[in-house]
Amino acid sequence: MRFDPSGGLWLDDGPTFILADLHLGYAWAQRRRGDLGPVVEGGTQQQIWQLVDSLRPRRVVLLGDIVHAPRPSPDERATIQQTLQGLADRAELVCVLGNHDRAFPSDFPAFPAVSEWRSPGVLALHGDRLPIGPEPGVVTVVGHFHPAIRIKAASGASHKLKAFLQGRELVVLPAFSPFAAGTDMRREMPPELRAWFAAHPVRALVTDGQRLLPVSLTPRLP
Repeated sequence: MRFDPSGGLWLDDGPTFILADLHLGYAWAQRRRGDLGPVVEGGTQQQIWQLVDSLRPRRVVLLGDIVHAPRPSPDERATIQQTLQGLADRAELVCVLGNHDRAFPSDFPAFPAVSEWRSPGVLALHGDRLPIGPEPGVVTVVGHFHPAIRIKAASGASHKLKAFLQGRELVVLPAFSPFAAGTDMRREMPPELRAWFAAHPVRALVTDGQRLLPVSLTPRLP
């Protein structure tokens, strides 16, 4: 298991590359909700294609919240369809459903979806509904929480960077979407994550997209 600065997780089984929370179609969905900002794709399509071309996994697992909203507009649907088809042309594509993907099976029937994906010693699911507890000998990998950590640079400037969280039996991936600012896990860690992490040390790694940096996860968990 290896973390990638892109925000993805590499498993040697396959090999497999896991990405969480693409939120494809975000800008179109915001426009439908009354946001008059420009409709931009954010470069997600080219970024994810180039990433897969570079890493050359045999399998790509999209770990939920693949799309941002149901009932896409024609342009939105075409862009999402093209993005997913480009991935499917490069590797075996596994689409794990998240809470934003309630209409994904009907909106994009060409891409079969599942509720979870398993590999030896790994259970990957979106994370909006965490298991009650860990399975013996299994690491649970989730997205959903959009983890980030605010750090202070030597200049004194503060930056919020996307982050990986790794406990003994749980790994939380950052959101791949460029529109996801993330939740500062030092200040606002959800209680369900605290419950999983409280009994064991937690490793935190922030990424700027190019490098990974270990940081302290403070304030300390109870």
